[in-house]
Amino acid sequence: MLNERHFRYIIILAVCGLIIGTWGMGARLLYGHKYMDYGSFVPWGLWVAFDLFFLGLTAGAYIVTVLVYGFRVKLFAALGPLSVFALLVTLLCEGIIISLDLGHPLRIYRFLLTPNFGSMLFWLVAFIVAMWAIYLPTFYLLLREQLVVWSRDEKRPGQKFFRFLVGGRTAYGEEDRARDHRRVRVLSYISMPIGLLFFGMHGALFAILLNRPLWNGAMTPFLFIMAALLSGGALITFLTYLFHPRDDLVQPLGRIVLGLLATFLFLEALQFFVGYQSQVPNFVTSLNLIAFGPFWWAFWILHLLIGSAIPMYILITQPRNTRAVAWACFLVLITFFAVRLNYLIPDLAVYKLEGLQNTFYSHRLRTDYVPNINEWLVSIWVLSLGLLTFFLGMRWLPVEAAGIEEEEHV
Repeated sequence: MLNERHFRYIIILAVCGLIIGTWGMGARLLYGHKYMDYGSFVPWGLWVAFDLFFLGLTAGAYIVTVLVYGFRVKLFAALGPLSVFALLVTLLCEGIIISLDLGHPLRIYRFLLTPNFGSMLFWLVAFIVAMWAIYLPTFYLLLREQLVVWSRDEKRPGQKFFRFLVGGRTAYGEEDRARDHRRVRVLSYISMPIGLLFFGMHGALFAILLNRPLWNGAMTPFLFIMAALLSGGALITFLTYLFHPRDDLVQPLGRIVLGLLATFLFLEALQFFVGYQSQVPNFVTSLNLIAFGPFWWAFWILHLLIGSAIPMYILITQPRNTRAVAWACFLVLITFFAVRLNYLIPDLAVYKLEGLQNTFYSHRLRTDYVPNINEWLVSIWVLSLGLLTFFLGMRWLPVEAAGIEEEEHV
């Protein structure tokens, strides 16, 4: 559970991360891609892996909001505002990191003003904007009652700001509550197809690449969706333990994460089985790089041991230990980035033509890609911004109070 001391440590850590990461962000904004180590053969590097990581965190929050406001599952009602806020923060981080990877981050609007409807990247940006357009007003509607209450509290810091947010409103009755809940329900219904397309679009972006046998296939979008639900479910379970540490919430979420983990591992094993049985050279080489390449430890130790075997053992043997369930999900969460990076880089690290590496020599024309310090500093900056935004928001906005109110009225 999060106490005042832990909160201060997290804020200090996030501020330090922002300060340290500023060097990398400055280099990226001033010099573009010049001082980054990805190139022509490996054009997608660390930041795309983080984009996929944030995508997964968004998915867990999305599924909880759909269950609460779309299907009226009262069990998770207290988690509704928390999940919506987590979704907005992870969407913010995803939008920043992918805009830095695509090109000039301040020109991302051109995707929408001059759209290419046949481009998967256009739809990726369009669905990020659509999710923001749905969940930002949803978040406001969920918090409005508590914002009115806080705006009347003369002893509360920031009272004038809260009064501004509610437009000077001083009363909030049953009719207002019913109207806002109807609006939230409508937005939740709209989010269902948008969300599924949003999460599936990332997988489709990889699946359509014909010269990438590890990615090219109808199973890739489904694998992406399952990976997103697993990492996102782990995030929501751990956040529930921090802010709503109740057995009747954390333990059911733990069982869901266990089922998602088992399903994901089965699909992953199936991909390895099909790949080796196909005996397609590039496919087999990509799988060998994952399992036996220079970063074999990321697959066997970080992913399978720390991020899968240990959490699965805990979730199976201690399903009624709320703290153990939460920390098992935390292990899944912090190690899942290795899954994203392992899935992304190996298929790019295979030369598609024999002898291609001997034609020209440049560090931009190599496949032995390792993220450099600037790429890591930018990633640290974005992660720190997400941490700072989330925990300060949880402190300064009535997210927890709105969750209690939701549980009473959903």
